[in-house]
Amino acid sequence: MELASRLYRLWAALIDRLLAGALIGAGIFIPSLRSEMRFAAIMACLFLLLALVGVQFWMLSTEGQTIGKKAMGLRIVKVSDLSNGGFSTNVLMRAGLPWVIAAVPIVGTLFWILDPLFIFRENRLCLHDQLAGTCVIKG
Repeated sequence: MELASRLYRLWAALIDRLLAGALIGAGIFIPSLRSEMRFAAIMACLFLLLALVGVQFWMLSTEGQTIGKKAMGLRIVKVSDLSNGGFSTNVLMRAGLPWVIAAVPIVGTLFWILDPLFIFRENRLCLHDQLAGTCVIKG
């Protein structure tokens, strides 16, 4: 098992965020459309954003990857046995729990600042990795 490099993890995260950002960004231009086209454009953006979330959740659950991680040749595994954590570990604990923590005033802001900084330790585990008992490896 070889831990994923910090740079590859960064690129994977950027790919994931750019995909979502493109859909959200498209929604910014909706007000400039003619009124009869706005509703359809809003519905299309929402549908595509939900589809992206669904695909990401499915890939995390079944393969331990997001689109970005797959593009970079990375996957998420449980530290204990290097198996895929599935929905409960990869989606709920690794992705969902940080969003819940972020909703807590002050603590959430501190968490979002510190979480990615933990990758600079020798074991390259972010806080969300430690919460879920996961690591990101090549392969």
